[in-house]
Amino acid sequence: MSDIPTSPLLEEARAYYKALLRPVFEGRRFVLPGNIAVGLGNVARELRGLGAARPFVVAGSLGTGPLPPRADAELRVLNVRGTDPLDHNRNVQQALADLPPEVQDAVDAWDPDGTARTLHTDPLAEPRPVAGRRAYAARPAAWTALEDKVVIDAFWDAVGVPRAPSRVVPAEHQALRAAAGALDRGHGTVWAPDAREGANAGAVALRWVRPGDNGRAAAADLARIADRVRVMPFLEGIPASIHGVVSPDAVVAFRPVEMLVLRPATGDRLFYAGCSTWFDPNPEDRDTMRELARRVGVALREHVGFRGSFGIDGVLAEEGFLPTELNPRLGAGVNTLAGALGDLPLTLLCLAIAEGERLDYRPELLERAVVETADDHRVCGGGRTTERTLTDTGTFDLVADGDDYREAEPGENPEATLLFGPGPIGGFLRFTLNPDRNEPGPPSAPLAARAFRLADRLLGTDFGELQAASNVRS
Repeated sequence: MSDIPTSPLLEEARAYYKALLRPVFEGRRFVLPGNIAVGLGNVARELRGLGAARPFVVAGSLGTGPLPPRADAELRVLNVRGTDPLDHNRNVQQALADLPPEVQDAVDAWDPDGTARTLHTDPLAEPRPVAGRRAYAARPAAWTALEDKVVIDAFWDAVGVPRAPSRVVPAEHQALRAAAGALDRGHGTVWAPDAREGANAGAVALRWVRPGDNGRAAAADLARIADRVRVMPFLEGIPASIHGVVSPDAVVAFRPVEMLVLRPATGDRLFYAGCSTWFDPNPEDRDTMRELARRVGVALREHVGFRGSFGIDGVLAEEGFLPTELNPRLGAGVNTLAGALGDLPLTLLCLAIAEGERLDYRPELLERAVVETADDHRVCGGGRTTERTLTDTGTFDLVADGDDYREAEPGENPEATLLFGPGPIGGFLRFTLNPDRNEPGPPSAPLAARAFRLADRLLGTDFGELQAASNVRS
């Protein structure tokens, strides 16, 4: 598969932002907490590249893939399990708040004067102190509050952002059914709980109540974790997000990112499987999404003093892009965009802005470098946990076989790969497209669905039949 390309613009941006951030991070110590150790290797390497001391990684689970090498980080794994990604995240956050004595002692020995900072890069984590080390780029409550799906529609209305109709009602079956009856456009409705138990993500807590479903099971599920629920129509169209960065004097808008949200044949759950930049919305929708990011970024700065990275999730529905949630933090899509940038330290740059470091961020350079590079080098960050326990780690090379994938024969150039291995729920799979064999433009979700069907046959996973969304804006 092709190496990450370079360009004069990207080289200029890499050199500039490394030099800009070096005085911020050089010589400093950071605790790097996260859900999966594998996912923290890039950040540890970027910190070392900026002259920071070896960070101390504290991870909930190992994960599948290469671990941060000892030269880049000290590593402790808490061996936390979970029933789904959201449950795992919450269990990890509880474990980080009350570290085992041997881990606390190891951190204290590594940082005897207590001057280290905690640096959270996991999209699901709330930046809090770990091992008594103050959080870097901690979020004020006013920022966190906007993640709550029962309050964000009021923000859209205040900013003048078009959205789908919705109702917020008590987490009680009769009220939910009445709201659903008023809002259903023929595809059912989506019920999203409030943030009483913490932020919800990855579609884990969402319920798609389909036509003909009375919603009683969904109402009972949500009543256990929420006081209020937002009901809105199920929107046909490609799920997508747009990300931006708010600095003191500008708002940067990146390119759209497809969210790989698949639909099981039955039930009230949606199947979130990561992000991809292979999909190209039509130019009008792309421009609309980027302009929306700019407007929302300005409003975030004016309303709550926001700074740093944010993402808007939504659907490219018949009417155009309609937002469904706002994530005023690092999002999964930013990691996907960063996958095209090599060693440009985008995550650390966003965190430095959120911390309020006074630097010349050159927003025009950042925007051009990220957007043009992401357009030239597409990344599919499709990943999914499975309850099936996977003890071995390996990779399947995939080629098309009609509407399915099959394993590549020796000598065949694969169209995609499927990495598999152990995970904190049971197993983990990552789907990646080969840029030599795929043209950008069409959505990636149908290809991801093929890969997960193959996983059912080869690995004994139980994903079942999965359907991708229709592109109603092409």
